[in-house]
Amino acid sequence: MKKLLLLACLLPSFMSSFAQSTLKSGSNVTLRFVEELKGNSIGANVVVANDVKVGDKIIVSAGTPVQTQVTGTKRRGCGRAGVLNVAFISTRATDGTLVNLMGGRILREGKNKKGLAIGLGVGLGVFAWPFLGCLAIKGGDAIIPEGTLTTNVLTANEVTIK
Repeated sequence: MKKLLLLACLLPSFMSSFAQSTLKSGSNVTLRFVEELKGNSIGANVVVANDVKVGDKIIVSAGTPVQTQVTGTKRRGCGRAGVLNVAFISTRATDGTLVNLMGGRILREGKNKKGLAIGLGVGLGVFAWPFLGCLAIKGGDAIIPEGTLTTNVLTANEVTIK
């Protein structure tokens, strides 16, 4: 009888260690930029900022790298600013399962200096070839500072881990 009682007490705790945890689609994930990102960068160094949990079980650990897609333009002449667009694609769960991400796209634009470029071009047009001076003025770079947090990123698929 004592063995049966002991088995009945231990069975739930034993079974819970083999239980599966499911992270639902649409769960919030906070991301952090590890390095400053400028308009001429090829990729972004982004990690998961906080553990993503279901109950007490960690599904995605803090510090897990995030795959990103960076598109942007360099600053150009005539005062046009640089543009930086970062999309978050995926990360990995603690068991290696792919976790697709959606939303959270970041769009940054540098300082626009078109007015200064046109004014300088018109002003120097009297002395030099018209509007030649406006080509020398470039807009500002688009920058995302190190440590920037993004909280509007969601999981795009349901992830179940043991």
